[in-house]
Amino acid sequence: MMKNVISIDAIYLSKVMVCLVIVVTVLGCDRGTSPDILPESPNNKLAYTLAAALDNSEVRKTVHAAMDASPYHEHKLVFQEFLESAEGTKLREALTSKLEGEKVLDELLDELPRLDFYLPYETHRETWEHANGNIMAICILNVDAKKATAYHPDGSSQMLTSEEEVHASEVAALFTLHPAEKKISRADYKEQTSTAIQSDSWKTRVYRIYNWTTDGYFGGDCEIYFKTSDSEGNSRSSKIVHVPRRGGSGTDLPGHAGDKLVSPAVWIHPDAASESNKLMVTTMEADGGFGNGGDDNYGTFTATKSGDYDTSKKTEHPLEGVRYPKARIFVKIK
Repeated sequence: MMKNVISIDAIYLSKVMVCLVIVVTVLGCDRGTSPDILPESPNNKLAYTLAAALDNSEVRKTVHAAMDASPYHEHKLVFQEFLESAEGTKLREALTSKLEGEKVLDELLDELPRLDFYLPYETHRETWEHANGNIMAICILNVDAKKATAYHPDGSSQMLTSEEEVHASEVAALFTLHPAEKKISRADYKEQTSTAIQSDSWKTRVYRIYNWTTDGYFGGDCEIYFKTSDSEGNSRSSKIVHVPRRGGSGTDLPGHAGDKLVSPAVWIHPDAASESNKLMVTTMEADGGFGNGGDDNYGTFTATKSGDYDTSKKTEHPLEGVRYPKARIFVKIK
């Protein structure tokens, strides 16, 4: 009788051990990057894989070096171009490994537009070198998206719906991918002797910009330029200048505009604006165009003399419910 009991107990324990092995195996898969559990949408699949790839310190080191050397404002990289460069080899290899094949990676990238790859928050750009695993990655196809799924290196995800949540998450680095926008060279923000030459022929310029908008909920600074036409129908377009988001880069202070003293000045028309030569100025924000049809129109104002001008379009502050002008422009006429 005792022999039968031992035999039954042994069989029971054997079944329990098999079940435990199955459970552990399943739980282990949930934390991995097997293609069976990758997100379905191409953008989230890439964000998931990117976060996992950046869990490698050597990969992070090469990404940091490339972003540090980027010639563009906000240290942006074009993701696909970076992957094809020598500097991007380690990241490409890591992505290929996570997706179990280079062909799979290429097919995934073919489903997506050219993507900017950067850290939109200035505080993250300054400190993320030592972030280790305290990072997240998102990929959005519309720069005006109000929510996005962010992925951690361990495969877990978090729904972000605003800049406040980014700060509340206390993440050290939010790597962002979104459709590539027009680039601004970092060298453009240094004083150049050519400005003095321009001042001899261009009479109307933008001297300061107060910006009440953001480049999307998860974007960085705004890329603003101006289209100008005079009473005779002659039109001009200015160069693009970066302007801090509402409240300044990396913050979202209620009621505070992003303030940019433009230097060198943005020259918008060779003639001096006056009552007899009214200049119609349209403020534009370069958005890259994928998903929202093109650059954002902030509105038009008519300049006749030096002074502050509000754009004709307004934006409602999400916290205060107050409708501010999208931007207030200080025009200076020589």
